[in-house]
Amino acid sequence: MTSCPPARGAHLDAIRNILTVDLEEWFHIDELLIPVGTWDGLESRVEENTRALLALLDACGVRATFFALGWVAARHQSLILEIHERGHEIATHGYLHRTVASMTPAEFRADLQSARLAVEGCCGGPVLGHRAARWSLGGAPGGGRRGRASGMVTEALDVLIGEGIRYDASLAPIVHIGDPSWPRDPYSIERPGGSIVELPPLVGRFIGVSLLFASGWALRRVPNRVLLREIERRNRRGVPAVIDVHTWELDPGSPRVRLPFMHRLAHYGGLRGFDAKLAELLRSVPWSPARDHLVPPAAASIESPNRAARIAKSEPSTNPFASTSAAAE
Repeated sequence: MTSCPPARGAHLDAIRNILTVDLEEWFHIDELLIPVGTWDGLESRVEENTRALLALLDACGVRATFFALGWVAARHQSLILEIHERGHEIATHGYLHRTVASMTPAEFRADLQSARLAVEGCCGGPVLGHRAARWSLGGAPGGGRRGRASGMVTEALDVLIGEGIRYDASLAPIVHIGDPSWPRDPYSIERPGGSIVELPPLVGRFIGVSLLFASGWALRRVPNRVLLREIERRNRRGVPAVIDVHTWELDPGSPRVRLPFMHRLAHYGGLRGFDAKLAELLRSVPWSPARDHLVPPAAASIESPNRAARIAKSEPSTNPFASTSAAAE
């Protein structure tokens, strides 16, 4: 098990950034590649992997938000309770890891309610946050203009607000799975039925290419000095960076299945040695759960996501939750 020694270089005494964890099994890749009906017959490794991550977080003195898949919570109730009792936040990752765009609003609501029931039944407290499977609140990957996702699924936003979810962490400001014109800093989305805080994942540039620094292959492969430089840029504006770890990433020996090249790269690339890399990152800057960043949105309204993005890039931020209205796509 990797310990959490002090990181090399100066500690960035900045605001606390947001550490999130997707709590899921190694086979929760894509329900079209590994169908739901086969899941119960596959080896479960989530308890071992999660406890390895919990030990690392304890060693580093870090608390996180765990976005628990409802399917996992229903089968590992004691694990969810243990995470809660160790001081971490429990939020929802949906129930069956389905993409938002593949569901009707009624199906999305049913999936969300089942997931909340599974999670809240374990730890007793209300679920405040949500993350869609594979960042899919932004729509179908590559289904929009210039390789962008097909567009924010506003009907799902309305469901989240109606169900009392206070924040979402699913809209990636990057091509294919999202839209690079969306804000990169936390903001509040205004809808007719209310508002919801959005916590976008960390995006940055490496060797001239924009990458999702927050998660997956880039988090595992991009040097920490590059990640920390981008985090420091956010912190200097007064806003937190958001990163996302998967419990199975602490398990380089997990079972392998045949996958298309891009899925294989995203899922298996850089697993070996990631625990040590993550430990250094956790020691380098302060981290906290998402719940610690819930504050009232700014009184002034920003009319469009594009304008919010321009302001975030050009002006220092004194309030990370600027208000943005989301029109139907």
